[in-house]
Amino acid sequence: MQIQLLTYTDAICKEEDIMPAGVFYFSLLEKIVEVEKRTTEEEIEEMIRKNFKMKGLIVADVNIIKMNDNTLKSGSSKLVPAAISASGAVIQNWTNGVDKESFKILQDYIDITIKQIAKEILSGQIDLKPYNKKGKTPCEYCGYKAVCGFDPRQNNKYNYIDKKTKDDIILKMKKEIK
Repeated sequence: MQIQLLTYTDAICKEEDIMPAGVFYFSLLEKIVEVEKRTTEEEIEEMIRKNFKMKGLIVADVNIIKMNDNTLKSGSSKLVPAAISASGAVIQNWTNGVDKESFKILQDYIDITIKQIAKEILSGQIDLKPYNKKGKTPCEYCGYKAVCGFDPRQNNKYNYIDKKTKDDIILKMKKEIK
């Protein structure tokens, strides 16, 4: 579902012939921090800083993680979605990352996906098919319901998405690329 960052990254990588360290984003909206009277200024600054921690996907390599957060020796990064153990290994459960090979597979898959989407659009295929993940759909918040006309009671169908692990997704992509 979230192909925008990977699409931009893939385009830059092709233009510059580089391998990315990851794809990240964070909200530019400043969230209100609720504090108690006894909260120190340093604690408030730390709460605000946590709101600006980047989200996304990183190449799960200690050197790459440290290049993205040069203050990190061990523990969880305050900047990127990654963590390093005291022994210097990537903590997989605390890191939203993949190895270099898997990142390359993601890039190849995005390339195929973008081409497929372009062919569908050019052939006139513009089916209404919003996602449905655990009963949640973008239609709940859409301001264009009246224009769109999507109605599951008519012959419209949702694109049902089930929860898969990163490894399951990468394996599926690897098979589709070959």
